[in-house]
Parts: sequence; C-alpha cells; structure tokens
Amino acid sequence: MVGRGYHIALGREHAKRLFGLKQDQEILRFLEELKGSAEMKKSGRLLDCGTAWDAIHRCLTEGELDPAAGDFPLNHAVLGGKRLHQGSDHAAVLIRPDMVRFIADALAEVDETDFRQKYFSLNRDSYKQPIGEKEFVQTWIVLRDLQVFFGAAAENMEAVVFTAKYQE
Repeated sequence: MVGRGYHIALGREHAKRLFGLKQDQEILRFLEELKGSAEMKKSGRLLDCGTAWDAIHRCLTEGELDPAAGDFPLNHAVLGGKRLHQGSDHAAVLIRPDMVRFIADALAEVDETDFRQKYFSLNRDSYKQPIGEKEFVQTWIVLRDLQVFFGAAAENMEAVVFTAKYQE
C-alpha cells in the first residue's frame, strides 16, 4: 500500500539546505517542513498527488512500482532521479534542475487515450488499488496537474523532489 505522494519544487535556498543534509531523518524532517509550509502551497511549488502517483508512475513506465523501470525522461516524473532516502519506508528522490525541462516536455506530450489504455491494463496482482473510470479520471487530473507543475519548475529552473511514505 502506498501513502500520499508530494512533488516539491525547490528554489535555490531550499536546494542548498537539502544538499547539506546527510541523515535520512534530517532529510525527511526537512521535506515534512516544506510539505507543511503555507508559502510552498500558496506559491504552487507543492503538489499533493494523493495516491495517484503510484498509477502515474506505472503508466509512464513499464507497469510496476520500480524506480528503475521505463525510459528517461518519463521514468523520472515520479520515482526516478537521485535517491535521497536510503530506507525502505519512504521514497525521496531528487530531479536536478537541468533534467526538469526534459521531463516537463515529455509529460506535456502524454496523450489521454494512450494513458487510459495503460491505466486499464495495470497488473491487478501488483497494483492493489481499485481500477475504474472514476479512479482513472482522478489519476488523469493529477497527471494534468503534474504537467503544469513540471512546466513551472522548468521555467523557474528549479530542482524537484518527490516524496511519499510507503504503508504496510
């Protein structure tokens, strides 16, 4: 089971602070601080993907929840990138600012018909969430938000961090 996932666009000061952190707990605490920041929410630099990030990653890659699956740049939209957290209870991955533009451009070209086909073809043995029209529409809306988010991060030349907690 997966928990809520968040994409966070990092300005220069936040990125410098994050790069200075070495311990898993320090990194997670900092990301929690950013997720709770009213300024981050108001500025559009925080995107709450709910649990739709799981289906999005699977549809943009090879259908599994594998950070190494798929091809760049779409495989970096959620779980790809530099792993910041070494434990198995959280995902925390960084996408460098110079890579964000490639991901934004690739996401902008994701076609709803193709995405729909991949969504309804998800492996029900490994993807434990309900699969239906309502769930697809919710996932598609989050993907559209992700397209806008990456576009803005690319324009601002910001790094992006994706973080989520895995639940048992």
